[in-house]
Amino acid sequence: MVGPSIIFYLFFGIPYILVMYWLVKQDKKKRVLGMVVVTLIAVLGFMVSRIASKNAEQNYKQHQIDSRAIEQEETSK
Repeated sequence: MVGPSIIFYLFFGIPYILVMYWLVKQDKKKRVLGMVVVTLIAVLGFMVSRIASKNAEQNYKQHQIDSRAIEQEETSK
């Protein structure tokens, strides 16, 4: 699973877009607050996504190693 799932879009993507649209619309004078919040959340989301992807990749590789070890144990019996 390489790309984001539908769960990500339903719980994080769509609400994020709606909240950011509302926030920027509220800040009619300068729009600085909206841009700062959007940038901070986007950077934080990117960092969390990278960490989660690395963990998922490591878990998948470990699962492959464990499966091979179990298969070798079963065939050697």
